[in-house]
Amino acid sequence: MKASMKALALLAGCTLVGSAFAQCTNDGVASDVGSFPGNTCGKNLPLTSICGGGDVTNGAGTSVIQINMGNNPNINLKVVSSTAGFNPELAYTRGTCSSLSACDVDDTNGTQTVPAAATDTPTTQPAAGSTSFVFITDLNAEAPGCGAYNLTIGGTFPVSLQNFSVQ
Repeated sequence: MKASMKALALLAGCTLVGSAFAQCTNDGVASDVGSFPGNTCGKNLPLTSICGGGDVTNGAGTSVIQINMGNNPNINLKVVSSTAGFNPELAYTRGTCSSLSACDVDDTNGTQTVPAAATDTPTTQPAAGSTSFVFITDLNAEAPGCGAYNLTIGGTFPVSLQNFSVQ
């Protein structure tokens, strides 16, 4: 009986982890610095939390932008919403696009501009040739809970933009 329960718990754990990894759908791919407009409404609805599962989204939508790094990357981030009532959460993670991935940027301030001044710099810069992800969502229940934004990626990662699209 104990062996059966352990096997069932292991299987359930693998299923939950697998679904967490499958939750992200990229809204765009960036390979250079620049300004990228988008809209979170209706995006990645199954992604119910981010930043190691510690930040619960409000369920209205989460944009995920994949960043492909070149050699010696050094990035900084800023997001500004143009939708009244949409106060974005800006999060950044290296590695796998998953709600279980720890965030090197985890910032919201109850305004439409995050951060309020300057830019957010990841606590650990990404490795050369790596992939990382930016999450833009809303953690609060205010209306509308999603909306239009402009993501600015600054710094250096010396390759050119290969593809960016917002669906």
